[in-house]
Formats: sequence, C-alpha cells, structure tokens
Amino acid sequence: MLAEPVALRLAEAAATRLGCTPQVFKRPAEIAPLLADLKTYSLFDRAKVTLVSESAVLAETSAASQLLQEAAAALPVQTAEGEPTARERNAALRLFQVLRLFEIDPYVGSTENRIEAIPAWAFGGEGRRTPAKAKLESLRRELAALLDLGRAAQLQGWAESDVEELAAVVHGGLPPGHVLILSESSVAERHPVVTSLGERGALVTLGRVELDRDNRWQGLTGIAEELSRSTGVGISTRAVEELAKRTLRREKGSGFRGGTADGETTARFAAEYRKLASVAGGGRIEHGLVEDVVEDRGQEDAWGILDAVGAGRAGDALARLGRLLASADDPIAERLSFFSLLSGFARHVTAISGRLREERLAAGEKHYGKFKAQLAPALQGDLPGGRVNPLTGLHPFRLHKAYLAASAMPRERLAGLPARVLEAELALKGESRVPDAALAVLVCELSAR
Repeated sequence: MLAEPVALRLAEAAATRLGCTPQVFKRPAEIAPLLADLKTYSLFDRAKVTLVSESAVLAETSAASQLLQEAAAALPVQTAEGEPTARERNAALRLFQVLRLFEIDPYVGSTENRIEAIPAWAFGGEGRRTPAKAKLESLRRELAALLDLGRAAQLQGWAESDVEELAAVVHGGLPPGHVLILSESSVAERHPVVTSLGERGALVTLGRVELDRDNRWQGLTGIAEELSRSTGVGISTRAVEELAKRTLRREKGSGFRGGTADGETTARFAAEYRKLASVAGGGRIEHGLVEDVVEDRGQEDAWGILDAVGAGRAGDALARLGRLLASADDPIAERLSFFSLLSGFARHVTAISGRLREERLAAGEKHYGKFKAQLAPALQGDLPGGRVNPLTGLHPFRLHKAYLAASAMPRERLAGLPARVLEAELALKGESRVPDAALAVLVCELSAR
C-alpha cells in the first residue's frame, strides 16, 4: 500500500531527470532478464529506469544456505594437487557464489579469513538449526580447503540465480543513467543483499503494519496519509483504529500475541478506505461511518476475550467472540479451540472459589504484586489426600485474572458452573443447531457479576 506508490513517484522523478520513461514490472516470474537488459546500453535510449514491484527476490535468506549445503555435499576435499574433480569444481563454484553473495572477495586474504566472514546463520537454512560450535568449526576448515582448491583453479563463481544476479548488480553497479528500483512488501532483514543495500544508503524502510504486545495495530499513520493523498479524503484517528480492527489480521503462524499484518488484509484495509472515501462524499471519514459501512472481519485475540470475561465486560467479550468466529478460516475448529480455553478458564475459576473457602483467603485483591506474593502460593499449594491441584503450574498473571473473576461471581453461579460447561460442550459437539449461541451464553454466564 505504501511502498509501491512511493517507489513509483521515485521512478517518475528519476526518469524525468534522465529524460526517459520508467518501465514498471509487477510480480515478474524472474528478474534476471530485466537485470540483463539494464546492464546493456540501448541504441535508442540514453537512460533506463526500471521499477520492479513484488519480485519477492529478497523475501527469504535461503539462497546462501542452499548454496552452502550444495558446497558441503562434496566435502571433505580429496584432491591435494592438480585439477579438481567435476564434483569438487561444482562445489567450489557454489562456495564462490556464497562469498560473492555476501560481497566477500574470495581472492583477498587467507582462505580461513574468507570463510570466517560468512555469517553463522547461513550454515543453518530453512527449518535447520545452525550447527554446534565444534561441527561448525570443522565445516569451516573443510570449506577453507575447498576455497584453496577453487583459487588454484582460478574459478570466479558469478551469478546463476535472480538473487546472485542482483547481488552482482549491487556490487558492480549499472551503466551511467541506468536505474533499478525494487518495491517489496516482504524483505528478510538479514538477507546479504539487503545488508549491502543498507551499507550503501540505498535501502528505504517505510515501516510495517504489525501488532504490539497489547495486540494494537501500529504503523498505520503513513498508510492513512498515502490513502488520503490518493483519494483526497481524510480520516480521523478513531476511524483509522476502527477500520484496522475490522479489516486487519496477522500472518498465519504468528501466535496469540504480536505479528505482522497479512498482505491480503492490508489490501482489504485500502479497499475499504477507498469505499468509505466515496461514501463520505468528499467529507472526512469518521468513526461512525466505519461502523456503519465496514463488516467486522478483523483480527481477534482469544486471550483478549478471556480478559474481557474475567473483567465482567460481557458486551465487549461477545463482540470480540463474534469477530473471532467471523474471521476464522475454519469456524468449527476455531469455536472448539476457543471453547477449550474458555472451559479451562471456568475450571480454574471453580477451583479458585473452592480454595478461597477452604483456606479462608481474601477475595478481590486487585494489586498483582500482593496477589502474586501472598495469595498465589496458597492457591497453588498441595491439596489434602494427595489430590492434584488444577491450579499448579498456572502462570500467576492468568491465575490472577481467574481469581478476580471467581471473587466477583455469585456463589450460586459458581456452584452450577461445571454443569453449564458440560451443557455447552454437548451443544457444541452436536446437540445444538446453533452452537455459537451456546458458546455466547456460556461467555455471558462467566462474565456476569
């Protein structure tokens, strides 16, 4: 949303200065042909400006790791003198390519020094850990011997892939008046080419849309300003927050806290903004308009729902629950997953209420420090008769949330809670035609004060 229009303005400015027209390529299958064209002079144009958008060439760091694995496959080196075998020659070429990817000259300095300059993380790779220290040192020694072999054979090891071609361009430059601009939404921070661009002052980071530790969306200011510029319609701060809440979702695999916004949902954020701009009729987009027009399918945190339940905010908890289920790729799985959390919370609330009575402990202590020091140990202590305490091992923060809920819930409701959880489970697993309603009722009962 932000990088592409900024890159386009940059390309147009460069082309105007150089007296040519920028060429724009979106999501090319490969960039090697574009780079090859940039490295040659044209018979008709004295300058070239090429903008490549979303090539994903810098999205992951696997290229160096893959090349190192291919080089290591030929180790240990068998040839002491003379011409290396074909297998050793190919392995040495891969090693030279790794060195050039990190802009390490294979012919300057000792071979040990050149191999040491390769970052340790590159020896891991996708889904693989970096080798242990002793194994890594042994591997570096063997690679130094392979580098000696490559030097003796006077190998060069220049580019064979898009990443390596790009690294060669960054290292060697382009002809005068020839410009390459990359606009990428996904960039690996420790990618060797990204590092090289940063060292040259040729890398501009426009920010990311991501969740902070409190699961609030950050990084929206620049995007809102860009959309306001392109549509001619502004938006209030509250409206931006509401629009983000209703549209954005974190990338899969991010867990319950934090994470970067999924690209498809940031595109939805932009599309909804443009729709709101047309509905606003030239006026400013306000919070109420977002609530009326945009369907709520944004990111929701299951733990945030439990926090709302524990605090007795039934309305907030129900709204969050609706968002959680509406945005789920698999509503049935999401419903059962949340019920697992909710039933665990109910079990803890029930157990805490019993411990409060048995140990005659104070209820309603809101100060977390005092609770952790004075009440948590008693709640999680051993039970008579060797019974298992369901509160053992529960994090004090989660324990405190359940404790506050148990302190505020009426005794008669606490007494019937296990039965209500069982009824809800049966409803969710086939005995109700409206399972979401059964889950909502349980949320309300746990939230009641």
